[in-house]
Amino acid sequence: MARQFMAEAERRHSVKALPPYLQPLGGLDQCAGAIEDMLGGDPGSQISMLLLVSGGDIIEAIRGAAPKVEIVESGGTADNAAVLLSVKGGPRTKPGRLLVSGTGVPHVYLAITHEGPAFVRALPSVLEGMYPRAFIPRLSSGEMRSVLEMLESGTGFVLMTMRVVSHARNDMKVAYSRNEKKARVSAGHGGSEVIHIRVPYEDSIESSLENDQWIGEAQFILLDGNDVRLEGRISRDGLFMFRHSFLLFKQRVLPHILGLAGKRFELYSGRPGEDNGGGALPLVIRFETGALGDSEEKRRFIKAVQGMRHASGSVYRASPYVNMSVVDLLDGSSFRIWVMTPSEITIVPQARATQASLSRLIDHIFERFQEGDVREYG
Repeated sequence: MARQFMAEAERRHSVKALPPYLQPLGGLDQCAGAIEDMLGGDPGSQISMLLLVSGGDIIEAIRGAAPKVEIVESGGTADNAAVLLSVKGGPRTKPGRLLVSGTGVPHVYLAITHEGPAFVRALPSVLEGMYPRAFIPRLSSGEMRSVLEMLESGTGFVLMTMRVVSHARNDMKVAYSRNEKKARVSAGHGGSEVIHIRVPYEDSIESSLENDQWIGEAQFILLDGNDVRLEGRISRDGLFMFRHSFLLFKQRVLPHILGLAGKRFELYSGRPGEDNGGGALPLVIRFETGALGDSEEKRRFIKAVQGMRHASGSVYRASPYVNMSVVDLLDGSSFRIWVMTPSEITIVPQARATQASLSRLIDHIFERFQEGDVREYG
């Protein structure tokens, strides 16, 4: 009994010793001021945030990540829950604390932490234990570009990218920095050549898109004359890091990002046949150009889909149209995929198809084949 009392006292002391933003369990608005004070009071401090989406009880989803994650305290309502978590350390993870907070957008949450880079790098893999009850929505290259544009155009400050990292769809990595552009270009037989060019962030992003690359992350600073107002990083995997200020990002860009995540959740919801009396609701990925206009592109698409991790793909027909199926081995979701025109891919969820799995499939197609616009069928 005495040992239990001491353990409880130690836990309460550790919670009280946490930064102020981790103590109020009332949602994002309640902790935003504490985050701003922390960043303003210490130029070296950093806050990191990770987008999460959950169609159910976020607390139950978090319990799915046990034993790596322990719930210390929880509060709020179903759509505006706040959950203080303790992440255990291990061979590939660092221990630390984070707050999962409601955002005001239904089903969309932010995991917030001040812990160091090693902890933040391990966080996505730790939270994968919540799949498919909760998942991390990924941003497209166009959405990442829109975030950078909003930061600069809406503030009157000057945005400079220190580093933009892109990935070629042939698995070679391409990195752009403010002072030099490093591009790996295939030279045949596995060779490559490195090119160094000075480019502004708009040009590096446009070059990535024009050369069939997807953008992975962008590190930036926002300048008011010679003063740094905001220093940060945005990532395709829904991870954001900031120094100097948080309210600037929260006011200018965060509503846009949360809105994107909320719309994506709604678009991916309620599509399996079992949710609609046996009639599945398809989705379409539409391309501006005829990305699937010839047999070679169809073969490339099939190969890309079959390369999806923890999934199995079967091809029933490859020409003149594509008819194939994909089974997600992580949660049993399944999809039928049709390519009937050069500019559209139709995805038909089968009896079981979770939002998390549908999101994972579409993200994979964007990264391994081509990015497009996801729409309702018809």
